[in-house]
Amino acid sequence: MRAPENRCFQRVLFLAVYSIAAATLLSSSYSEAAEWTVVRQMNLSETYSDNVRLGQGGSGTGDFITQINPGIIVNGVGNRFRANVNYMANSLIYAQNSNFTRIRHRLNAAGTAELAKDLFFVDGSASISQQNVSLLRPQAIDNVNVTGNRADVSAYSISPYLRHRFQDFATTEVRYTRSWINSSANRLFNSNTDSIFAGLNSGSAFSTLGWGVNYSNQMIHLSNGRNIELERSIGNLRYRVTRQFALTATGGYERNSFISIRGSPSAPLWTVGFIWQPTERTSIAASGGQRFFGNTYSGLASHRTRLTAWDISYSQDITTFNQQAGLGMGFGFPSASGGALSSLLAAQNPSLSPDAVQQASNAFLGLGLNGSFFSPTNFLTNRLFLQKRLQASVAMNGTKNTAMLRVFDMTRQAWSPDSADAGLIGAQELALLNHTRQRGANALWSHRFTPLMSANANFGYTRFSFIGTGRVDDYWLITLGLSRRFPEIHPNMNGTLQVRHQERSSDQPGPGYQENAAIAYVNMSS
Repeated sequence: MRAPENRCFQRVLFLAVYSIAAATLLSSSYSEAAEWTVVRQMNLSETYSDNVRLGQGGSGTGDFITQINPGIIVNGVGNRFRANVNYMANSLIYAQNSNFTRIRHRLNAAGTAELAKDLFFVDGSASISQQNVSLLRPQAIDNVNVTGNRADVSAYSISPYLRHRFQDFATTEVRYTRSWINSSANRLFNSNTDSIFAGLNSGSAFSTLGWGVNYSNQMIHLSNGRNIELERSIGNLRYRVTRQFALTATGGYERNSFISIRGSPSAPLWTVGFIWQPTERTSIAASGGQRFFGNTYSGLASHRTRLTAWDISYSQDITTFNQQAGLGMGFGFPSASGGALSSLLAAQNPSLSPDAVQQASNAFLGLGLNGSFFSPTNFLTNRLFLQKRLQASVAMNGTKNTAMLRVFDMTRQAWSPDSADAGLIGAQELALLNHTRQRGANALWSHRFTPLMSANANFGYTRFSFIGTGRVDDYWLITLGLSRRFPEIHPNMNGTLQVRHQERSSDQPGPGYQENAAIAYVNMSS
């Protein structure tokens, strides 16, 4: 590990530990009823890949890879705080290519504390993960493949805020957030951001006509010395027509200071829409309006039955890679795209804690995998872009079978000059990434033969379109696995045998490859 990466890792761990320790110590004076659980994990795996570098042809690149992955999960819950830390050291040992041997750190930590009752709060978070750098190069689905197209990304933040309720008249919140995004990728600008939010919104006394005024300001400080400011002032109204149906409207102004190649980035904004909740299991919200980049739309709908959960969402916004990384997009935690399954598992198992529901959802969705096959890739760029994202999923969970189907469609169009990316991706590739589209689908299925044994399958497809250049790349992934618990050896021991096939093809020469792999995996926790 290089020295800058090591310093970054130390900073992330320090922030996570410090934030959670502060939350615990400050909250302990109010309650001695805190409950802590510590789960130690160890998983071992052996993988054979016939194309570990994901190179064209794959000749001579087969290898056996041993992974030794110790980890720890810490959960703390008290009357006035909540903390969670999930850390794993991903150690990879290559039999034929010892120079590939390395350790990759994975961290997902969050904490929140109520320091003054009903008034002063502090949130903190930290994460480290690995992701693919560019759409143009091989797309690894985990850390086993050595492609030269994978980078460590760390995101961490701390956010103190005041929140107060003026009885049933209104609620107010004033929040400050300091966040950092760092990457091991050369020529990607690291950043730190100072964010301010202030809002006053009507309370339950305004049951028919609700109102609110909100202000936000983000000052993004890039490592190249430049700053980006994003400021928005908005008023909102909600008129309740019936108990289930309401009309909504927003209006205001946004002032953005960045170099735009498509007109002024500052202008008035407005939207109109509706919220419809016909039952407690069904909710639909949609809006449309105008912003400085043109027409804008958003939508969110969800529906749940006894055995299924459905959701669909659409959003569009001017954003950056660093902002998306801070939201978890593209990180190695598939829960971000498993909302339907999490919702269904929570409804079917009301006694489970939110953490237990999320762990069950993650175990089914990912099996440790991540990458463009599971959601759109948050590829690295120093530019601002207009992102439009549509995604939908349906989850089904019965006595013997669990299944999930997910589709997504995301476009990104550059909104700032391409000179910012010349050192990151090379001048010859700038035109390819000016305007991209990622469309994909994956179907996941699990069948439980017995309480101890199950079979798993995943079929994934992604198409990358480089709009304006005519290039189209297709990716396929198929995995088949058999899993079993071993309570006779240890109450929390399980193992998996899995085979996978992935391939990439393009309508232009050069980038295609295929890989076949077999994986044996054992996990134990205590």
